[in-house]
Amino acid sequence: MAGKSGKLELRTRISHVGMDGREYRVIRPDRPAPRLVLHDESLWYSGFADLDAFKQLTVLWALAAASPRSIVYVPMRQNLSRFQGHSVDLVLSYASLQLRPSRWKAIRARLGSGAAHTARLPAPDPDEEPDYSRMLHREYRDVLNFDNAGDTVFVTGGRESFRRAAVRLSALPQRTIGRSIADPHHLCVEITIGAWSWSRAPTRHNTPGMLHFQYEPGGW
Repeated sequence: MAGKSGKLELRTRISHVGMDGREYRVIRPDRPAPRLVLHDESLWYSGFADLDAFKQLTVLWALAAASPRSIVYVPMRQNLSRFQGHSVDLVLSYASLQLRPSRWKAIRARLGSGAAHTARLPAPDPDEEPDYSRMLHREYRDVLNFDNAGDTVFVTGGRESFRRAAVRLSALPQRTIGRSIADPHHLCVEITIGAWSWSRAPTRHNTPGMLHFQYEPGGW
C-alpha cells in the first residue's frame, strides 16, 4: 500500500447512492484484504489481520480522515477464518455527515460496482506522538464514537481522531520485523472512543467502545 515519496496508495471503488433526498458517497477497497476479520465480543470488537490487512486498514483510516464528505466502507464479514465469533463489517464517517446506521443496509444494497479510483495520501509517521492534551478539555469534540446495526460497526469522528487511529495502525508493520510466527506474544493495536480509555464516553445501543486488532500472520 506504500507508494513513492512517503505516499499511501490504494485502489478503491467509489459509489454514489441517492436515498431520502440525499446522496451518499461511499469509498471501499477495490480488493478488500482477505485476511481480515472483526468479531463482536460483547465487551469489545476483536479483529485479526495479517500484514497486508494492517497496511490496508492504515490507508482506509487515513482516507476517512481526509474525506469529510465520504463514507469509508471496510467489507470483511464474509471473510473466512478459524477465529470464532459474530463477524461484522466496519464503516468510518465524519460525525458531521450524520449517517444513520439504520439506513446502511439499504445504502449497501445499492452500491453496485462503483467507479475505479486510486487514492493517494500522505503516509502517517509511525513515530509520531499524537497530542492528547486537548482531549482533556470538556469542549473538545473530535473523539471517536461507536454504534452498530446491520452486522456493521459504525465509527464516527473527525480529521484528528481518524488520523490518530491511522498513526497507531501504521506503527505495527515495523514491530513485525524479525518476528517469528511462533512467537507467543501477540502484537495488537487498540482503537478506542477516547484518548486512552474505552469507557471515556458513552456509545449508542450498548456498542463496545474498543476495536482490538491483533496481528495474525498465519493459521487462517
